Amino acid sequence: MTGPSTEPEERRARRGRAGLRGSIGLLGIVAKRDYLRTVRRRGFVFGTLLLPLGIGFFMTLSGFVSGGGLGIGSPDGPGGPEDFVLLVANESPLDLQPAAPLTPHVQLVSREEGLRRLGAGSAEELYVLPSTYPDDPTLLRIDARAAAQPLGGLQRQGAQQHELALLIQTTLLRDAAVAPDVVQRVVAPFTAIDAQTLSGAPVAADPSIASFLLPFAFTMLFVLSIFITTGYLLQSVTEEKENRVVEIVLSSVPALPLMGGKILGLGAAGLTQVVVWVLTAAIAAPLLGDQLGELSSISISPVTLILAVAYFALGYLAYGAMFSAVGALAPGSREAQQYAGIFGFAAVVPLIFSGLFLADIESPIVTVLALIPLTTPATMLMVLTLAPEPPWLLIVASLTSLALFTIVATVASARVFRATLLLYGVRPSIGRIVGAIFARG
Repeated sequence: MTGPSTEPEERRARRGRAGLRGSIGLLGIVAKRDYLRTVRRRGFVFGTLLLPLGIGFFMTLSGFVSGGGLGIGSPDGPGGPEDFVLLVANESPLDLQPAAPLTPHVQLVSREEGLRRLGAGSAEELYVLPSTYPDDPTLLRIDARAAAQPLGGLQRQGAQQHELALLIQTTLLRDAAVAPDVVQRVVAPFTAIDAQTLSGAPVAADPSIASFLLPFAFTMLFVLSIFITTGYLLQSVTEEKENRVVEIVLSSVPALPLMGGKILGLGAAGLTQVVVWVLTAAIAAPLLGDQLGELSSISISPVTLILAVAYFALGYLAYGAMFSAVGALAPGSREAQQYAGIFGFAAVVPLIFSGLFLADIESPIVTVLALIPLTTPATMLMVLTLAPEPPWLLIVASLTSLALFTIVATVASARVFRATLLLYGVRPSIGRIVGAIFARG
């Protein structure tokens, strides 16, 4: 039975649901407006395309240098250490006999033939074992060019001299009547090392350069995107405040949907920028395999990518809420940038402790940094890429801490936004700020 007392309650419930839908609609309108306005800025477009353009320029330059008239990368040119020819003119009493497994690049020639090939440009160096060898252990190297060698040439010469040493070692051991299998073990004592613990379990592989660079790349990507996108948020708030456009906007949109819409819209813009950068890196890595070395083989698990996106999104919302409040509190844009720099410093605090992350990922300091909301995103991005297995307990605790802080910061910032945004050229007192944060409604 529906009585007179329940009908007003139903109407109030319907009005509440309608109000919620209206607030969500307004939030979406503001988010769409700020997103489109941000991605259409010349500075945003240039900043987003800077990485793809830089990688494209690097690939073009690398292709020109590798395939141009410099001879780099050709079999006989100054290519990498695995792509060379080793000309040896043997004038010593030794009977040099190249062995394919150890010295596959050696070509025994006379001095005249070697000089001819240097002049023709089919080789870069000729090594001569003089007649005084081995009594005088000094070799002669004749270079085709008089100028200093580039980095590729130095790498090639290092590989040549290593193989030449193996050739002479095997020859000396053979002349000393050492068995061939012993010669093999002398010049190559072992081919691999199997590591295990006291219990016999295998030891995890040693970290590579990629394992050190990847977390820094993730963290720097987060920090850059935070500063860029929250900079647009700060600029949007201060511009609308100084131009008094916000007076008109607040007459139609409540403070919380307005604040939330700005944060979501600019957060989506920042995420768009990050997605473009990540896709560019993912596409370029296989194409730049020769230049990047082991970095081109980096693989990131889907779980890590999903968690990285979650930390980025929550981290941006948290910083965006604080920066929008700073924009409302600051008398002008210059002061707003100065105040925001204080909060932005927290995002790079984990980088100060990067040595600790590499030495002991389970350190209590790392755990504390993971649970402090302002340092959580950068810390957990490093933890996810450095930890052998995802620390799920720490992941759940850090995500909970960051999510709760984001909600509280957004509501508090909306109240500060509503209470202080219409103050021009006036710095509100601490008491007024605290009163606005704890005000009801």
